[in-house]
Amino acid sequence: MIMRQSHPLFIYITGCDGTGKSTQANLLRQRMAGEGIETSHLWLRFPFLFSLPLLAYARWRGYSWYEKNGNVRHGYWDFRQSHLLRLLFPWFMLCDATVATIHQIVIPQWSGKAIVCERFVLDMLVDMSLAFGEKMHRTLPGKLFLRLLPAHTQVVILYLDEATTRERRADLVWDKRLAERLAVFNHLAADLSLPHFSSLIPVADLNDNIWQRVGVTHER
Repeated sequence: MIMRQSHPLFIYITGCDGTGKSTQANLLRQRMAGEGIETSHLWLRFPFLFSLPLLAYARWRGYSWYEKNGNVRHGYWDFRQSHLLRLLFPWFMLCDATVATIHQIVIPQWSGKAIVCERFVLDMLVDMSLAFGEKMHRTLPGKLFLRLLPAHTQVVILYLDEATTRERRADLVWDKRLAERLAVFNHLAADLSLPHFSSLIPVADLNDNIWQRVGVTHER
């Protein structure tokens, strides 16, 4: 029997800051390279384009701001009091995400190259969920965001508890919304039945677990 290799063309690693996404993405690319699979790396969290005027409006009205502690700066959105932002921002962000998907995912995949992506539509939905105080993946624009995921996408959500996350990343000590962000990621994983991997275990063991989920298989 002839053996052939099959592998996912789009692996999407997401989760809160400090959960080890970059480390796991690099390890996955190394393992795929060892199998002779060419990959590219993509980071696609803020593809702002059409939404830029609305973000400028939000900054002017005080709905977005930065807080600085030493050399660490954290940005926040709170769009709950703005009818304009509630009405338009998700749709403008959807347009931005669609353009970025076509340009940075769909076209490159025509060559057959696999993409290991950190940050994408789920991260955008988490950011907007915090900004609007609701589960954006349950809204109409949120459901359309999810449709931007390429067919047969392998999603990996990494998670940690709040205390460990702050311990691992000193810059997150001052993040006022870390607990909320972790909770939103957990709700998202549960609601969409997405694979959820704890980063508490050793890095190599975690990568083995992820590889079993998304790695190369040999088919007859």
